[in-house]
Amino acid sequence: MTWLFWTALGFVFYTYAGYPLGLALAARARGEARQPLLGDAELPAVTVVIAAWNEARNLPRKIASINASDYPLDRLRIIVASDGSDDDTEAVVAGFDNVELVALPTRQGKPSALNAAMARVTTSHVVFTDARQTLSPEAIRRLMSVLADERVGAVSGELVQLDAGTGESASVGLYWKYEKWIRRNESRVHSVPGVSGALYAIRAADYSPLPADTILDDFEVPIGILRKGKRIKFESGALMYDRAEQDSAGEQRRKIRTLLGNYQSFRRNPWLFDPRRNPIWLQFVSHKVLRLVVPYWMVVLAVTPLLVSGAFYKLFLLAEGGFYLAVISAKLVPATRANRLVAFCNVFWDMNISAVIALKRYLGNDIDVRWKKETVGP
Repeated sequence: MTWLFWTALGFVFYTYAGYPLGLALAARARGEARQPLLGDAELPAVTVVIAAWNEARNLPRKIASINASDYPLDRLRIIVASDGSDDDTEAVVAGFDNVELVALPTRQGKPSALNAAMARVTTSHVVFTDARQTLSPEAIRRLMSVLADERVGAVSGELVQLDAGTGESASVGLYWKYEKWIRRNESRVHSVPGVSGALYAIRAADYSPLPADTILDDFEVPIGILRKGKRIKFESGALMYDRAEQDSAGEQRRKIRTLLGNYQSFRRNPWLFDPRRNPIWLQFVSHKVLRLVVPYWMVVLAVTPLLVSGAFYKLFLLAEGGFYLAVISAKLVPATRANRLVAFCNVFWDMNISAVIALKRYLGNDIDVRWKKETVGP
């Protein structure tokens, strides 16, 4: 029974600590130089594509941030694909002379909106971005500078969460910092296994129309490009700004949808599991796959210390009991989430239980490609 305990502990340790630390060492050894910024004369024509459903509230601020970019406006085009919006989204878009509207008559989901927008793209490069987040002035220039390397096929921007505050929202923010650290190192070693759907760029010629039921365009699009032999990069200077989730429930909803999309994409792309065909097999398995299995090893870690003797196992059981008491406290008495340790335990629990919920929903075919509106700030 002790071997089972140590196997489970080693699995969880590798997934959340061993792999990230080993990756950081590999990235440091590689020491890849950052791509220099392109000058105005070198920048390609680019179309910014925004898929939107009922985004009348966010679009003015979003479009303003794009127009305030340091990118030459004569080489910058904007397309908003309205996915059957029934608010003032289309009227808002009509108020901007430099924005083209593609209006879908009924709500079909983000992949259909993206496909409709891409059918109107005439530029060599495309930036995909969501309606809610604003962009830093040099974000588009930085994305295009990375794509100047012909070996790179897709590049992701970096999400900056504002007003993380204290307690649970700070723990969610800490989780995102941890994720970005991993992605930054994966990019330096070779490629990130996916991009941020809120901001990423590709060459238009590399886009393949998405099936209408696709959940994660930000996984399917870059992974398809990776299969062509190109790299997927993470550019930490291409910033987008968003409000941090104020509690782990909001982050959990996002995570469940992401993991649902992962299960779907894994089924569609079995080549990802073949180390002979996937150039980032170790990164893919370590980052994307093993986390889905951690919740079940956590069950093993909860049971095996009860069945073996030894002071270490009793101490481990005591520490584990403290973790679960913190989670129960966070669920039953929300005010306790103001304590950072309690909040961290709650966020870690929610992130792992999301994998179980997502698998149950996927197996039950409980999937809706249409996204739900989340309100995280003014």
